[in-house]
Amino acid sequence: MEFYLPSLFLILLAAIVAVAFLPRFTPIVLAVFASVCLIFAMYNHASLFTNEYNNMNWANMASMAGLSPYLITTVVILLCIGYIIFLLSSGTVQSLSMPSMTIPPPSTATNVVTRGIGESLVSTGVANVNRNYRPPENTAGQKALNSILAKAA
Repeated sequence: MEFYLPSLFLILLAAIVAVAFLPRFTPIVLAVFASVCLIFAMYNHASLFTNEYNNMNWANMASMAGLSPYLITTVVILLCIGYIIFLLSSGTVQSLSMPSMTIPPPSTATNVVTRGIGESLVSTGVANVNRNYRPPENTAGQKALNSILAKAA
């Protein structure tokens, strides 16, 4: 399989723009940008597939051979908007309730990642902190591990 470097570069550039620049724009600027991109895509699509649309039977019967790409795009956009309105206005959405869990205090964690996860769970209210938590007593395995570590040091 051959990689086509200009298209990979274009995809990388688009990803950088999407992550670095687009979130900083206002919704109006994004809507105008999306509209301009949609108009360009419709024009490009119509110019690429003119012959196919001219040979379509339903477009010839409707005598709209020149408008068929725009008609199809408009129908698809209207169906998408209608589906979004249907999703947002139909009934109520069931909310998921997560069971609360009790965890040891995040300050007793042995590494930074575990401590961060514990603090985020507590701050979001997903987990409760067990203030009476005591670390387990040294077991035989823990004592053997400690002796090995002491010998290595």
